[in-house]
Amino acid sequence: MPVGIPKVAFLVPGEDEETWVDLYNRLYRQRALFLCQEVDYEISNQLIGLITFLTIEDKTLDQHLFINSPGGGIIPGLGLFDLIDVVPPTIHTICVGVAASMASLILSGGTITYRLAFPHARVMIHQPASSFFESQTGEFVMEMDLVVALRDQVENLYIEKTGQPQSVIHRDLERDAFMSATEAIAYGIVDAQAKEKQGFKFGGRSPKPPGKPRVRPKDAVDFYTFMTGKSE
Repeated sequence: MPVGIPKVAFLVPGEDEETWVDLYNRLYRQRALFLCQEVDYEISNQLIGLITFLTIEDKTLDQHLFINSPGGGIIPGLGLFDLIDVVPPTIHTICVGVAASMASLILSGGTITYRLAFPHARVMIHQPASSFFESQTGEFVMEMDLVVALRDQVENLYIEKTGQPQSVIHRDLERDAFMSATEAIAYGIVDAQAKEKQGFKFGGRSPKPPGKPRVRPKDAVDFYTFMTGKSE
C-alpha cells in the first residue's frame, strides 16, 4: 500500500489551533522547495508560482531549492531558470541525489556562492534532445532549427554560470558528462560540497555577492516592483 505524503501539524497564521497539512506544504512555509521529478510544465509552473508568492511575501528571506531530478523539458526548465535569475531573494540550489540534463542547468542557476552538492551527488550535462524522430520529415527540418538555437542558448548559459570557456562547454555537451560533487565544484556548476552535520538555516537572510550590474532600459522595472506595484 502506498505510504502517500505524510501530514504534519502546522499553526496557520491568524488561527488559534494547529491544523494538519501535508509535509511539502509545511516545508514550503519554511521556503524549502523541491524539484524531485522530471522537469515538465506542471512542476515548473508549481515552482514558479511558489517562488513568486514567497518573493512577494518577503523578498529578503532566502529560498532553498533541493534538486534530485533526471532532467526533462528545455522550455519549462528555462522558465524556472530565468525566474531564479531575476527574483530578489538569494536562491540556494542543492543537489541531493542527481541533477542531470536540464536539472544541472537549474542547479547552476542558483545564486553564486550558494550552489551546493551533497557528497555523493552526481551531476550530468549533455546537449538538448528532441522528439523529432516521431515527427514527419517537414516537421523534423523545422524542429532541427529550433533544437540548434536552443543548444546554443543552453551552451551560453553554462558558459555564463560556470565560467568555463566556450570550447570546453561545447565539447562536453557533445556527450553525457558525469561529475561527482568535487568535480562539479571544479567545473563551476556548484560552489561547495555539503559537510557532515552542516544543516541548513531556513528563513535566513544571506547577502547576494556583488555582480556586474545589468544595463536595463530607463523605463524597465524590477521583478518585485512589477509583481507588487511597490518600489524597492
